[in-house]
Amino acid sequence: MSTKFFNNIETTLMDKFHGIASAMANFDIFHAVVGYFRSSGYFKLRKELDNVQEIRILVGINIDTILSHHNANLLFTADSHPAEVVEQYRQQLVADIRKAHYDADTEHGIIQMFDDIATGKLQLRVHATRNLHAKFYLCLPKNFSKHSDGWVIMGSSNLTDQGLGTSNDHRYELNVSMKDYDDVKYCEDEFWRLWNESVSVSVGDMQRARRETHLNTEQPPTPWELYMKVLIETFGSMVEDDFELDPTRFGFKDLSYQRDAVIQGYQTMIRHNGCFIADVVGLGKTPVATMIAKRFVMENGRNSRILVVMPPAVRQSWEETFQKFQISKYAWFVTSGSLDKVIDGRENYRSPGEYDMIIVDEAHNFRNDGTSSFQYLQRICKSPRANRGRVDGTKKKILLLSATPYNNTPMDIRNQLLLFQDARNCTIEGLGDITGTFSDWISRYKQLMNQRGTLPRDVFVREVDNIMGDIRHRVLEPIMVRRTRNNIENHKAYKNDIVAQGIKFPKFSPICDRHGTMRWTKGWQTFLLALW
Repeated sequence: MSTKFFNNIETTLMDKFHGIASAMANFDIFHAVVGYFRSSGYFKLRKELDNVQEIRILVGINIDTILSHHNANLLFTADSHPAEVVEQYRQQLVADIRKAHYDADTEHGIIQMFDDIATGKLQLRVHATRNLHAKFYLCLPKNFSKHSDGWVIMGSSNLTDQGLGTSNDHRYELNVSMKDYDDVKYCEDEFWRLWNESVSVSVGDMQRARRETHLNTEQPPTPWELYMKVLIETFGSMVEDDFELDPTRFGFKDLSYQRDAVIQGYQTMIRHNGCFIADVVGLGKTPVATMIAKRFVMENGRNSRILVVMPPAVRQSWEETFQKFQISKYAWFVTSGSLDKVIDGRENYRSPGEYDMIIVDEAHNFRNDGTSSFQYLQRICKSPRANRGRVDGTKKKILLLSATPYNNTPMDIRNQLLLFQDARNCTIEGLGDITGTFSDWISRYKQLMNQRGTLPRDVFVREVDNIMGDIRHRVLEPIMVRRTRNNIENHKAYKNDIVAQGIKFPKFSPICDRHGTMRWTKGWQTFLLALW
């Protein structure tokens, strides 16, 4: 069935623009009326407008929405003076650029926007009224008539990264595309009427905005600004994530280190289809994983299904936590030894393909790929998602929880990694072929294990630690959320948080190695001493 409507699941607004730009013989003019305009949207769309001679964008505003977002955007009224209107927009643009996800393409796109305004290719105006809620886009030839091509797209999408459908944070949009002359002509006339009521944003306004951001070319950046730019490039996605969830509404403490773990864990899971949550005992892996699951449901939609795999002893704790966060209806709980019920779809369990997200508690119990439980879990995790939600892709999202990620052999880590990664097409930068990369580590490790009775202890520990250090740096760090109690207590903001809420971590007693030497448990080195 043919329809003029489309949403951002099957066809995004960006897909539609790409199709028009590719097929329209004389795409000379692009006019847009939007409620919100973001540089993030413009630089994503800009490559489709290379051959367009004239770009006019009219920005309107919903003042009620702005007030509810703590004045984060434009604050215009019907009586605003034109200079005040432009100044408010300029301030918002500066904030938008400062918060933009930083990479080379983003910076190039924002600079391109400034250059387009300077050359006159892009004309930008702001409608100083609270009543302009329309969102429509015109793609026209230079001499538009009944005998020429022309398109109008109208619907819910603003000219933003999310509106175009080009961000990972997919939100449902519904639009309609029309090319009948009367429809396109009507919207063109409306565009010019609104355009003539609006206030122009000048080249000088944009230059002032640029001088207040890191894109200022008139003054070299200070060492501090260079330092901040490196931090933004390295950690930008965490800093920019504006997800908000108040755990106190659900009976949990509001802990900044847990909020940061939720942000990092969710983004890692979306980017790599999986993530290790490896905070040490006592930092709250269960509520962190549950909050990540709640966020996934909010982003993916109400048809989301989550499977939680855990030892029998903690089943009640998981069920209660999901119930407190009000996402129990999206979840199925199965103990580690009963995964065959999911494979067979018995006892009200869905078939493996019907789950969108899998949480595995005590994931180190699934490190041996020769066991039936591992093979069941891998089948569940790797089966494609049958029901596509708003989070793109057919691959499941996997959370693996373990307080002892380093107490594993290279084979163990490889096996767990393969629960959410393709063996020969890994998403971790620089890794590529998991099988080939791990083969050398596994071979060296096995050789050392065979020599552990003859090698001096310090040599054995050093050589194995070198292997595990490589794996930790190249494989685990990009896909793992891990903090120790020392990390929390030595982080000023985290420390203040736990002190203010009266939290005290339990102290652990030291252990002795085989020679009676007192040693504090330190993960991998303790494991090596036990092996030796």
